[in-house]
Amino acid sequence: MIGKIIKGKSFQGCLSYVMGKSGAAVIGMNMDGKDPYSLANEFSMSWQLRPKLNHKVCHIILSLSPEERLNNHDWKIAIAQYLKEMGFTNNQYVAVKHTDKENHEHIHLVTSRVRMDGSVVSDSWDWTRSQDVIRKLEQDFGLAAVPSSWESDRQEQTKSQIDKELETGKVTVKRQLADKIDATLVNTTSLPDFIEQLNLEGIEVRVDRDRKGKPKGIAYKYDGVSMAGSSVGRAYSLPRILKRIENVSEQGTPPNIPTIASHMSQVIREQVKAGMTMPQLIEQLKHSGIDAHVKYTRTKKIKGISYSLGSSSIQGNELGKEYSWGGLQKYLQVSYDPARDRSIILEMQSADRKVLNQPVDSFHQAEQGLSDSLLNELVVELEKQRSLKVLKLNQSENTAKAEIPVNPEQDRIDHAQMVAAICHQLLNELETDRFGEIGKNSYGIQRGGDALTVERLRGDRKIILQVKGQEIEFANLSEFDIQQFEQAWQQRSQLQAVHESLRI
Repeated sequence: MIGKIIKGKSFQGCLSYVMGKSGAAVIGMNMDGKDPYSLANEFSMSWQLRPKLNHKVCHIILSLSPEERLNNHDWKIAIAQYLKEMGFTNNQYVAVKHTDKENHEHIHLVTSRVRMDGSVVSDSWDWTRSQDVIRKLEQDFGLAAVPSSWESDRQEQTKSQIDKELETGKVTVKRQLADKIDATLVNTTSLPDFIEQLNLEGIEVRVDRDRKGKPKGIAYKYDGVSMAGSSVGRAYSLPRILKRIENVSEQGTPPNIPTIASHMSQVIREQVKAGMTMPQLIEQLKHSGIDAHVKYTRTKKIKGISYSLGSSSIQGNELGKEYSWGGLQKYLQVSYDPARDRSIILEMQSADRKVLNQPVDSFHQAEQGLSDSLLNELVVELEKQRSLKVLKLNQSENTAKAEIPVNPEQDRIDHAQMVAAICHQLLNELETDRFGEIGKNSYGIQRGGDALTVERLRGDRKIILQVKGQEIEFANLSEFDIQQFEQAWQQRSQLQAVHESLRI
């Protein structure tokens, strides 16, 4: 699916074109009008709420590939989803279906940018947001994936280039040029400034001119390799460079998608190691600030992977074929075994994981944030350990029997006392007698006087530990619970050491 967004001033002119074409059919609207004139009058109800707004008309075109079709019911669902994701939540709109001479099916959406409460739908870099929404629609409706415009402008890595990068550990000059040019274009407002910034990055730039002195071509030289702009990719030819500079000058610094994509792909290449498992890669990326999300069908079959950095999300195949679900395994040699990894990934994605990524002003603040996330985020690592342990036990029953403690009851008592001690210490550091929220943490801890209660907040919601004076009850305390508290304390100790070192 391909999307195009046009902003204008005249509803009647736009509607006359959209509805006047032969074969045009209105398939959806939230208005009463029947023709361009009556609908234009009706649209005035919204735009008169913001009469000084210049571009009040938003004309969106969603086109399918020539061989693809959607029935009207599916189109209505897709339109509703698109409008919602783009922020048109309380706006007047008309949806008209066209089929041109080449039987090329597409939809024209004419909508007001002014909501019925008087607020205005932002058009800030709506083309990038639109492409993200379209990628989701392609997956939801089984449509052919069309690369985002910024991605299709880059020349795709060949298999030999991917293999060479993996073998040498060094990114190709072409990819380095693309990354550096994208980063430079974020803040440049003129061609001379663009050239100067690249020179500072060690990149020589040559601009060819015609007889009248007008620029007609561009070439780059980096690390001893010379390359024409179009060889790096269409986005790096002179006309595209000038257009991108013009966009930045007119609209200010955007949330630059090419730069974000470059950063994501670079981080993934740095973190991936041949033979590592898929959960290990996801966890490594998490620590690097990138969320990798595995997408499943309703029957829990894997249909792809996406990556998020802040508010920006990009599909794996948009980053490059080596970053798709299949490409991670085929090109980057990441190991995936459904029996081993499926439950781990599902658990990782179900946990409410909030990573601390801001510097702290004091040791107390660091410990406060740490404690808030301890028993919530460590479920991931401990579930991984538990799953791998169960798998190992199933494979070797004799080994499992050898690991049973000589005195299992005394061992459980010792572990229960250890969990109680950890809970008291955590509450002391939090300077509170209560910890844990349903839906946020895995456990709730309460104490009063000489009593302590620990409750599991997920799953069966059982009290796993109660201490009253010298008496301790722990019938529901499982090995998995014990592992979580052990690991929580271990991570707490490690992070405490880090915070102490920062204070020195």
